Amino acid sequence: MHHICIRLFFVVIILFSLQVHTAETASAATATSTPTVMTTHDAVAVEKRVREYFADIPVMIEIARCESKFRQFTDSGSVLRGGGNAGMVGIFQFYEIIHKKAALALGFDIDTVEGNLGYARHLYTQSGHTPWASCVPDVIPVATTLSTANKELQIKLLTQVLGLLQELLKMELARR
Repeated sequence: MHHICIRLFFVVIILFSLQVHTAETASAATATSTPTVMTTHDAVAVEKRVREYFADIPVMIEIARCESKFRQFTDSGSVLRGGGNAGMVGIFQFYEIIHKKAALALGFDIDTVEGNLGYARHLYTQSGHTPWASCVPDVIPVATTLSTANKELQIKLLTQVLGLLQELLKMELARR
């Protein structure tokens, strides 16, 4: 039984380190990406920046798609405004009357690409995807998909954990 517990422990450690390594790799890529001051109204360039910035939080990429189709600016170069009374701003469609002052107090100008992204990350850290509740049902299935290789490895490791747990249960039942 002790041998099975040790094997189970190592399988769980491997699963955990796979998750941590994947998250650290994505975070490192995001942290080392050089912020650029974007004033372009080219949605393709903005989408690329969103994908770089939120490589570690895929759900935010899908929320940006849902909220603005990756647009910070209109075709004429003005800051994108949407919602009732055009009160929502930029990529993540922040309600200006609520978020503008709070964002500025934290050093984020939501009228800019980098400010909109930075404030979105701050809000996500504080509240998860709750501020974008209207988009979440549409984006969760897309954002939570794993690469096929990671998915196959996780399935294999979880199958091993399940097998070990079944062995432990059999041994415990036999002891009684």
